[in-house]
Amino acid sequence: MIARFATFAVAALLLAGCTTPTTRIDIRNDRGPAVAALDYRDIKEAVSELAQSLFRTGRLNRADGKLNVLTVGNVENDTMQHLDTDILTNYLVEEMVNSGQVLVSSAISHGASQRDEMIGAVRSVRGDPEFNQSTVAAQGQLVDANLSLKGKIVQRELRMDGGDKQVEYYFSMMLTDTHTGLRLWQKQHLIGKRTDARTPTW
Repeated sequence: MIARFATFAVAALLLAGCTTPTTRIDIRNDRGPAVAALDYRDIKEAVSELAQSLFRTGRLNRADGKLNVLTVGNVENDTMQHLDTDILTNYLVEEMVNSGQVLVSSAISHGASQRDEMIGAVRSVRGDPEFNQSTVAAQGQLVDANLSLKGKIVQRELRMDGGDKQVEYYFSMMLTDTHTGLRLWQKQHLIGKRTDARTPTW
């Protein structure tokens, strides 16, 4: 019994000695090796390329000097990974807002994560005598969106000569004028990786 316990203890110590210690990532100067799946570096690169492409077009400039109002549409994840596309969308929307040319509607969007349910909640108290009605949001105050952002992330895997594989990630985004239905901007950014055929991409 004692011998069995001693063997178990030694095995546990050996396993503990083989584990990688937890360290923080320096996201401004990450020298860690590339991974086959999408990581934060890939997302940031894609957002940078997409945002620069959009700003170069000048399509966010309005002749009337007013700010655009953006609604966030569907961004589809067509990859093998459990990727929340809000990660990509939020970064890109942040860049658009920081440009000083765009405001974002929290009243209209494709997904619930981009909507604020309290907009409806504060309007549900109209006529409630418990609330001072002069403080309640009046009808006709919500602002409609004139721009819609949507997109898709696609993953392709190709078998290479020699047995390795090539993984391709396509980030496609488009911006549409919701009043005219005309597409104002579209950009596709490709990130490619080569790795061992056995390396998982999820």
